[in-house]
Amino acid sequence: MYRNKSKEHAIRFFHFSSLVGARRSVRYHYEIQDVMRDFTGNRSLLSVIWIMFRQGEVYVLFSNMSGFSTYSYAILMQKGCMTLHQKEAAEFFNIPEIILNNLPSGIIFCDNNCMITFINRTYAEYLGVDQEEVIGKPITDYIPGSRIRHVLETKQPELGFRCSVGEGKEKKILIVNRIPVLGENGAALGVISQSLFGDIGELKDLSERLDLLEKKVNSYREKIKSVLSSKYSLDDIKGESTGIIQAKELIANYAKTDSPVLLLGATGTGKELFSHALHLESRRSRGPFVSINCAAIPHDLLESELFGYAPGAFTGAQKDGKVGQIELADKGTLFLDEVGDMPLHAQVKLLRVLEEKIVYRLGSTNPRRVDFRLTAATNRDLKALMREGKFREELYYRLNTMIITIPSLCDRMQDIPALVRHFLDRLGKYDVSCSCKAMDAFIGYDWPGNVRELKNVIERAASLCKGNIIDICDLPAEIIADADCISRGSSESRGARISTLAHNEKNLILSALKENNWNMAKSAKLLGISRATLYEKTKKYKLSRG
Repeated sequence: MYRNKSKEHAIRFFHFSSLVGARRSVRYHYEIQDVMRDFTGNRSLLSVIWIMFRQGEVYVLFSNMSGFSTYSYAILMQKGCMTLHQKEAAEFFNIPEIILNNLPSGIIFCDNNCMITFINRTYAEYLGVDQEEVIGKPITDYIPGSRIRHVLETKQPELGFRCSVGEGKEKKILIVNRIPVLGENGAALGVISQSLFGDIGELKDLSERLDLLEKKVNSYREKIKSVLSSKYSLDDIKGESTGIIQAKELIANYAKTDSPVLLLGATGTGKELFSHALHLESRRSRGPFVSINCAAIPHDLLESELFGYAPGAFTGAQKDGKVGQIELADKGTLFLDEVGDMPLHAQVKLLRVLEEKIVYRLGSTNPRRVDFRLTAATNRDLKALMREGKFREELYYRLNTMIITIPSLCDRMQDIPALVRHFLDRLGKYDVSCSCKAMDAFIGYDWPGNVRELKNVIERAASLCKGNIIDICDLPAEIIADADCISRGSSESRGARISTLAHNEKNLILSALKENNWNMAKSAKLLGISRATLYEKTKKYKLSRG
């Protein structure tokens, strides 16, 4: 047996004739390897690369690492007996032809006289002819309307053209490419014709599947966009009080930068609403808006939510890993609500991300670049937390360059009528309004839950009221009790409180009238009272254009 030690990787080609019980299946790999194990004594060195069936005979291409020469061996198996014959692999094996014959698309090559010089098995099946019969014959004998000559003359490819082959019931419509083959001097040597689809039905089926896939992708894109998009703008922030006007002006100014913004305010004042508005006013408005509540997530899970994790980072992790909220906010805004409740170890990592704009998933050393704008909110005293060692100084000074303080509802009582109207409209209760007693009770209440509490009260009252008027009896007990306390107070304190309420009411009505250019109907709707009541109030407070 000839050996060539310079060959590190040798190819063996075997021809099996009359293989008993032969089936064209994966089982051949193992049957043939068993034969070769008997022959070489080592099955593990062999790898079946390719099996070809021709005229009832089996041709198998093997690879091993034994360093044998490229000579091949033909093994004839007859009745369990083996005879070894040494032959050249080229007698059986033509790699380019094998590759082309196993392609799912049809291939024809015609020379510059439009004669067929090659046709693969797939195209021969389309035409219903034998591969060897058509060689040397004109293409027009089999495809009368062929445009091969036109492509030879123009030397320009034709891509995605329809082509009819066969007749009658056997007729098929193929989608083909015709590509000219040019020599070094630019002369046309021939044309390759390639069928992309077996018939037009395959193209239609593919087109339908692509349309369905595109619809699904668009649906998922819209869902992601709706989840990771800002919901509120500056117009959704209702009120004309000094504190609200100043806060809205700060949003407009801060939106021009990319610096972090810290939103301070009591629970229920609408800090997330302001963060949404800031995002929509900024240059990142087309990017995602990602919100995460640091107090709502257990401390040991917050890092994986923020930074994500690699596959197998910890027990119970998803096998494909997870994208963190910071990565999701790329090219957009990340809003950290209740940032004062973030654990210290997460604060350190967040500070590093803010400085380097690089995030590392848990369990991974692969850096990922991120570009986002940070907004944070809290109702806690961050300076006090710093003194207690519960909040990092570096992070605080990184956040406090731009601060927006949102006033509590008790500090902006004049905005209550506008807020009541806004909440009723959002509920679709356009014809519902509040009685004077109910509105007085709203203005006289302290609202410890701020705007969120007012919203909940309006939803409750709108569902309980009879008719289109919300009266004091439709309000929660604590608001009614507070109103009763006012009415039962000392004459001095009661008089002072009533005087304050009257002054606030007068200013509210005057502000609404000016805003609507003294249109009584629009002003009454804004204030949440009837037009008749508004006329009475303007007369009572002697309000006029002059």
